[in-house]
Amino acid sequence: MNTPIATSEAPVPGALYSVDDGDGHFRVAKVLAVDEGGVHIRLYKNKFGVRPVQVDVSILDLGSIHDPEGFGMGHMPLAYAAYLTWEPVFLMGTGLDENELEGYRYWQDAQGGYVGGPEQ
Repeated sequence: MNTPIATSEAPVPGALYSVDDGDGHFRVAKVLAVDEGGVHIRLYKNKFGVRPVQVDVSILDLGSIHDPEGFGMGHMPLAYAAYLTWEPVFLMGTGLDENELEGYRYWQDAQGGYVGGPEQ
């Protein structure tokens, strides 16, 4: 597992970012990939009342649609503009495991679009 180093404001694959979910909470997103169309993230279900400045990765969970406190998403392709509206702030580099890229690989095979992209 490679650990990325964030040296700029550009999203870094494998890095964790705190994001504003727009519902009065902050969540943690992991960048899976960055391409010409946007940023691919993994969004964890954990919600925070204030923006976290650090996070214990062992508590991050995707959950399921059956969880009463909500759930995350294993892969969410966001257009750059949509990603930026979440006001991402770098937390730390963690690297990527191949199993985390499963949804992204399905999206590639299907030639999927982006949330907040031109087709919306």
